[in-house]
Amino acid sequence: MPDNADARTPAGDDGDTFRVPFPGPQSLPPGKDVFFWAATDPEGPHGREHEDIMLRRVPAAVAHRFRGAAGARGFTHAQYLTALVALHEEMRKRADSGDADVAAALAQLGLGTVSI
Repeated sequence: MPDNADARTPAGDDGDTFRVPFPGPQSLPPGKDVFFWAATDPEGPHGREHEDIMLRRVPAAVAHRFRGAAGARGFTHAQYLTALVALHEEMRKRADSGDADVAAALAQLGLGTVSI
């Protein structure tokens, strides 16, 4: 941002985009709340093709196996998760069609039929 501009100065011709420098740690008051905000997506929450997710409290061995299996296949984590969900959907179809072995394996994993 130029020296003679402030946070109210539009960065572009559309008038909707602003450049505001991020405050350094010395400017954040200790013990005070700090608020950040973002504009809503004009397409709404269902208009996006992709979404970011964060997984917490994943057992370390599972996380290691997940990262290793994705990397060994040359997949990103998102690609590997997508493939696992597709695999589950296919196995669920087989179980629902009468494959008792697949149904038993899914039930043992707690992946019984559900409606969303």
